[in-house]
Amino acid sequence: MGDAGLGPTTNAADQEKASGLKESGTKVTAEGDSKTLDSFPACLVSTGVFKYVQVHAIAPDGTRKVIVRAAPGSFHADVAEPLCEELREKGLRYEIPGGGRIRRDDDNKEIEIYGHSKGFGMPDHSVSAAICRGHFPGYKVTHRNTGY
Repeated sequence: MGDAGLGPTTNAADQEKASGLKESGTKVTAEGDSKTLDSFPACLVSTGVFKYVQVHAIAPDGTRKVIVRAAPGSFHADVAEPLCEELREKGLRYEIPGGGRIRRDDDNKEIEIYGHSKGFGMPDHSVSAAICRGHFPGYKVTHRNTGY
């Protein structure tokens, strides 16, 4: 069952994938550093309406960076997976407090953040909104920390 043409909402395989991504965020096989965090853009949001995830990347020295990703994918884990793999490869841990949807309308210069991920939960959307405001000057960025 999908949400107004936005694709499937979740299934057992997605729940397992999300759980695996969360768990693997605590395991580091290489040694990254806080400079490595700088190589990851804090905000990559595709134009349109997409599922999004908020990921907290963590360097070995404890330095943290919040990263927002919104892109095509059937499930939130599909959006998170490429970023999570790259973070692990660079020796960085991560946490995924949740996800939702982001609507980016370039014609009207609007970004709306809402909803939640059944696999990851709902993050504080105000954090994602602040990051989007910094990367999209001139856009009206709104959020609601409620369901769909």
